[in-house]
Parts: sequence; C-alpha cells; structure tokens
Amino acid sequence: MNENDLIYNFARQHAIGAAGLVAMLMPQTFSAGLGVKGLDGRYQLTNKTLEDLLCSDAPHLAGRVDSELFPAEAVSQLARADQRIMGGDVAVNQALNFSVKGSYVQCLWLEFPIHGPNEKLLFVGAAVIDMRRHQNVVELQKALERLQRNNQELQKSLFELDHLASTDKLTGTWNRRRLAEAVANEMDRLKRYKHPLSVLIIDIDFFKKVNDTHGHNVGDQVLTTLASVVQSGLRTSDSLTRWGGEEFVVLCPNTKLSTAAVLAERLRERLAQTTFPKVGHLTVSLGVAECTGSETWEQWLGRADAALYRAKEGGRNQVQFAPEVPAQPEPEGDMATSFVKLTWHPAYESGNSVIDNQHRGLFRDANNILGAMLSGTPPDEVAGLIKTLLADVMEHFRDEEVTIAAIGYPGVPMHARMHQKLIADAAGLSQRFEAGALNIGELFNFIAHDVIARHILKADRDYFSYLKAQ
Repeated sequence: MNENDLIYNFARQHAIGAAGLVAMLMPQTFSAGLGVKGLDGRYQLTNKTLEDLLCSDAPHLAGRVDSELFPAEAVSQLARADQRIMGGDVAVNQALNFSVKGSYVQCLWLEFPIHGPNEKLLFVGAAVIDMRRHQNVVELQKALERLQRNNQELQKSLFELDHLASTDKLTGTWNRRRLAEAVANEMDRLKRYKHPLSVLIIDIDFFKKVNDTHGHNVGDQVLTTLASVVQSGLRTSDSLTRWGGEEFVVLCPNTKLSTAAVLAERLRERLAQTTFPKVGHLTVSLGVAECTGSETWEQWLGRADAALYRAKEGGRNQVQFAPEVPAQPEPEGDMATSFVKLTWHPAYESGNSVIDNQHRGLFRDANNILGAMLSGTPPDEVAGLIKTLLADVMEHFRDEEVTIAAIGYPGVPMHARMHQKLIADAAGLSQRFEAGALNIGELFNFIAHDVIARHILKADRDYFSYLKAQ
C-alpha cells in the first residue's frame, strides 16, 4: 500500500476536520513531517518526510507507537505532550533530541488537536521540522494556519450538509431519515432499560380543500405555521417530523400512552385556537400509540395510523388511541401471578379518554407489582416497579385535578387532599419495602383497597356526572 492509498483509506474512514490535513500531507511542498496519531498513541497516517525521519527500518509508521521509535526520554516528552492535547491544550511546541541508527536528530515537534463533529477530540496531529535541514519555521506556521482555516470551513460544511440531509426544507422539522435514526435509538433504549416510548400522528382535516381554494402557496404557509405551533407546544425531549403532505409525527421518548394522550389533546386544542394566514381556523386529527417493545417500528406506527383513521372516521378534530397489543398468555402453572389480579371493567370508565386510559394504566402497574412479588422477583426489580407506580399515580393525580377543575367540579380541594394523603402513604410504603419491612398483604391492601376500590372506583365517580354534563 503506497502513501496515497493510506491517505485515501484514512480520509474515507474518518470524515472529520482532518481533511485539511490530508490535503497537506499529499504534496511535499516543504520539509516538514506530518502525522496523525489515534488516542491510543498509534500512528494512523504520516507523510513521507516523517517516515524518512523516524522510520528507516520499516515501510510505514502506521500502527506503531512512540516507544517503538524513540528513546525513553523522548517518549516521556511526547507522552506529556499527548496528555496536554487530550486535556484541552490547543498546541504543544517542544524541541526533541534523539538518534536514529546512530545519527543524532534535533527537531521542532508541534502537536495539535484534530476534532470531529461536536468538537470531540478524535486524533492528535503532529508537525515536525528537522532542524538540521532548515531553521525557517514560518512556512510551517503558515501551513498550520491554513490547516486551521480548512478545518473550520470543513466543519461548517459538514454541519450544514447534515442539517440539510435531515431537515424538511419547507417546515424546518425533521424528515423521515432523521426520524428513523432517532426511532432506532429510542427503541433500543426501550428494550434495554424499559423506558416507555410513544408516538403521535397529526393530520390536518380537509387540507385538500385549503389547496384547492387558496392555492399551494397558502397551503405551504399553513404547514409552516402548524409546525411552529406544534413545536412550541412540545417538551424538550420530543421531536417533530414532517411525515409527508399534511401529516406530522411527534416522537415522545420516556413517555407512556397516558402522558402522550394528554400532550395530543393539548396540541389539538392549541391548533384549533390558531388563526392560519388567509384561511382562518383549522382542526387536526391525532392518533396515539405506545410502543410495546416487541413490535417493529412499522407495526408500532401502523397502530398509531389506525388510531388516526378512527379519529378521521369518527368526525375529525379528535384524539384516538391505538388498541393495546394483547398481553402474552401467562405460563401454565404460574398460579401465584394469576391468582391475584385486578381486572378492568368498562363500567369503571368515566367517559374522559385521558382519565380512563390513566386508570387502566394504574391497574396494569398494580398487577405488575403483585405478580412480581408473588413470583419471587428480586427486590430491586420490585422496587423499580413500585417507583413506576408512584410516578404514574402522581402524574394521574395532577392531570385529574386539572381536568376536574376545568369542568367546574366543586369538590376539587377535597379531592386534592385525598391525592396528597395517598401519595404520602405510598411514599411511606416504598421506604418500608426498601428497608425490608413491608409484607405483600399490606401492599395489596393499599393498592387494591385504598387506591383502586376507595379512590378510583368510589371517590372518582363523584365527578363523573360533571364530565358527562360537559
């Protein structure tokens, strides 16, 4: 492999700010050795001048380290220089004296960082002048300044190209390519760490009529306005993608279906109140689905799309949730986990989709905890399930208080006090469990009796009539 092959392979494998350096390595315009070391200390790429200076006994420096080339004192000097570069120094300049096959060498050795995207240090660069051959370092300084400008321009170009490749030109939102990358990462987190993950699909109602009546330029203005309104209503962890035409997708990491449903309803209301240029008011329909972890991206998105279709068929301007994937059957003989189970019934529904979905979620959380304790699951895993229940309970209580206050329910203060007591009791039980002082009977009594029977199935029903009246 010749020098140009090495340069080509290096550039192909590392599309980084070193491209300016690679351009300098190819022509031998001045008597300076140039090289690139990996963070492990091994030389990745060098020009012929540096190889002639350091490595007369082998065809290339690639793969070798300083301890194979220099005496101990020089190795120590270079190691300290490497550490300073890795520590954040922008350059380290030093004189280096050593011998190569009995020939004394005195050189000026300059090290500098080579950064990749996001200013991450990828390599350590070295520029070396053999002081026996010429004393003028002005040429090297100019070359290094040119390298710095090239690197800065390249980094700007790489950022702009990546942005263009992952952004919808009209709305500035993500495009499908960028969404696919994010989905792959988030689904991997779901499988590894059980972080919930949900998605929303937003479709503008009767958008074709907008284009037909006002023209495509106005239609484009509607799309950009909608994207801006939705983006302003998302959390920092959420992302917005233009899926195609008038459809948008919101990816919601670390989000259960109940929370995604609240977000979807909030976006629907915000968009319904927005005045679009030359059009006035529009409405949107939304489909929501939580990923199960056992399905593909296509299956998960398909369930959200099916929910969107139901919203369209049901009259538009509404949020619909994807049907839950049927739970896997319990293994035969697992009597402990199937003997105690809380079962949701349609009679428990309030008529408010968000509250009902959260109630069903609390039933699932409770069953997960009871099943885990009865089947001998390790305590640290059970503790994690209890924390999940606590988080979901607090989230539900917050959303419920907002909802019942909005419908004018007079019992909001008393209901909020009930919530505060249940949260305090739950926190105390969690601490006792972690201390090993809680038995399953007490936990079952709190979940099944205090939370489910007395609160969800009894106290909550007091505001159902106000929901129906609204």
